[in-house]
Amino acid sequence: MHRVYAHAAATFFLTFYLVTPVVAHPHMWIDLETRVILDDHDGLIAIQQTWLFDDFYSAAVIEEAALDPGGVEVGIQKDVNTLMTALEPYSYFTSVKHGNKNLSLTLVGDVEWKVIQKRVQMSFKTVIDERIDLNSQSLSYAIFDPTYYIEMVHFDDAIVKIEGKAASSCHSRIEQPNPSAEAVALSQSAALDSNPDDTIGRLFAETVYVNCR
Repeated sequence: MHRVYAHAAATFFLTFYLVTPVVAHPHMWIDLETRVILDDHDGLIAIQQTWLFDDFYSAAVIEEAALDPGGVEVGIQKDVNTLMTALEPYSYFTSVKHGNKNLSLTLVGDVEWKVIQKRVQMSFKTVIDERIDLNSQSLSYAIFDPTYYIEMVHFDDAIVKIEGKAASSCHSRIEQPNPSAEAVALSQSAALDSNPDDTIGRLFAETVYVNCR
């Protein structure tokens, strides 16, 4: 992640969020659901993600989309397309490791979206670009905004499901973050809005571990 993030992916969110009071981070919230799909044919692994945006951001998106000449659905689809394009250089806010090795991701298939109780939800799948052996080392991933403008966490008591023929020998766990007092103090500084820090988000991110040993 690089500081150019503030001028790329964040631009999309800020377009709708400029009316948010400048207070402590985060300013926006996304509830997550994820599952891991083991491909028994070619050994590739996919991470299916569902993002449920908060009420305020969803309302802003829907209001903006209503101005589109094609209607609300066309407008939301355009916004989703813009968002995914902006997130692509940042691996869709998803950091994946096999042991200590960083892995790259590719978006596959269509990005689906719907509105649930006035909240915008989108779902998409990414595939790890190389075959890995989960019997030798665990897979881990974290989904987070590096600047912590957005908090991204799984639903309470969430369980990350593992799918595929080999799934019965695998298990997952979600490790909660444990930020230091200094990190918490930094997150409460309004100065982060004018001087984004792209290292702080990882300190507040959950980590999912998948082990098949």
